[in-house]
Amino acid sequence: MTLLQGLWHDGGVSGKAVRQARLTERKENVMNKRWVAWLCLAICLPGMALCENVVEILPTAAPMPKLVLEENPYAFEDMSAMYGEEWIYQTPALTDTEIERVQAAQERYDAGERAEKNILNLTERIVTALIELPMEQYEGERWFLFLPNRELTDEEALEIVSAYNELAVRFEPEMLTWRNCMRGGFVERERYSAIGSQFTRSGLRPETPFTLIVKDDGIGVVELDEEAYNGLDGFRFYPARRMTDEELLQLYAFTHDEPAVSASEMSAYENQLRKELHDLMGMPLSAKHDDWERVVRADFGSVFGDQRMAYYTTFEEVGGQGRTWSGYLAIETGTLIWASLTRDSSYLTMDSDIRMDPWDGHWTELARDTVASLRADGGEGITDAMAMCESNLNSLYCALVRVITAEGVYQAKAAYVTDEVAYISYSDNISIALEDAYYKEQLWKMEVPFNE
Repeated sequence: MTLLQGLWHDGGVSGKAVRQARLTERKENVMNKRWVAWLCLAICLPGMALCENVVEILPTAAPMPKLVLEENPYAFEDMSAMYGEEWIYQTPALTDTEIERVQAAQERYDAGERAEKNILNLTERIVTALIELPMEQYEGERWFLFLPNRELTDEEALEIVSAYNELAVRFEPEMLTWRNCMRGGFVERERYSAIGSQFTRSGLRPETPFTLIVKDDGIGVVELDEEAYNGLDGFRFYPARRMTDEELLQLYAFTHDEPAVSASEMSAYENQLRKELHDLMGMPLSAKHDDWERVVRADFGSVFGDQRMAYYTTFEEVGGQGRTWSGYLAIETGTLIWASLTRDSSYLTMDSDIRMDPWDGHWTELARDTVASLRADGGEGITDAMAMCESNLNSLYCALVRVITAEGVYQAKAAYVTDEVAYISYSDNISIALEDAYYKEQLWKMEVPFNE
């Protein structure tokens, strides 16, 4: 996550003042226009009342309703009901060696020595950091300590001791709990998703920008040193209470770019993608649209080189088997570039070491029949099917089979343990050719031939 680099660097007080001045000017212009409109109406209304068969031109679209943001009427929630005293990701405690280093660091501090680096309220490239919290929003907690996934050095121990002393607190290892070390709160996903839809489709924007500093309003973001935190590159703070719509909107606007197209265009792309997924991937038209959507280059991680502009979103089956679909729609042609179908989310957490022959004709037939059952043409467009190799779905061993059609290629993962296709992806002819060319080039670079 590169959340912090270059963000809000030129906003500040001056930017806020400019926005306030523009808002005041707009209000004055609106008031002036209203006075003119009322004056014209007062002059013209008597004459208009005498006219018959006057055609009044109505607006072509309904006016946008005023969006009312929800305040926060809720009191604190007991976070222990969510996390428990044993938080799964990390026990917030020091090792015996670290305790000795902290005690030695405290003695050095008392003797007048200070840390070279101030770690209080850091937000970027964190290895160790002490973050001040607004106590009223974190159930009385005053601070939150970040610790790396390795032994603290002598200097880092001194940094921690020095930071606590800045808060007039003498640090003791026993002070660390799951409430104030390494883990914060949560965000309500459904409301956050709904806010995202308003951001994309209705032009809803926060009244004030998101700030990174937690002590400002109880919400914030810090950047972590990935090596020190097992690859975790960032951490978000959420208060121990229900967040307001405005706070969720601030967070959404901070983490998402402005929509690349209008709301009407976005809606048209969604409808076309629904049709494509229905015809090629068996998605019911009643599937629930995820509120997160975007218009981007079709290339996946800038790997294969597909530069077509595409609309992307996901859908979830209502009832039924709990299936989920994702898809990229080519903006220019309105056709499907890439799509995936996860038939049951439980497959993603299954673990099985059962191994079978991936080239057995059974898996090829199973994959072909499954694809045929999804297509609106009943499989008439299928021209071939072939086993590719053994693959896996997380910790589940599978046979990977390609099912070929005129417009594109399906890749089906048939799970050995359940004897059914657990996951299917689709690539049109352009994207599958780019993908195959990329992997062929990678194989040429390998010292050992692929088939060995």
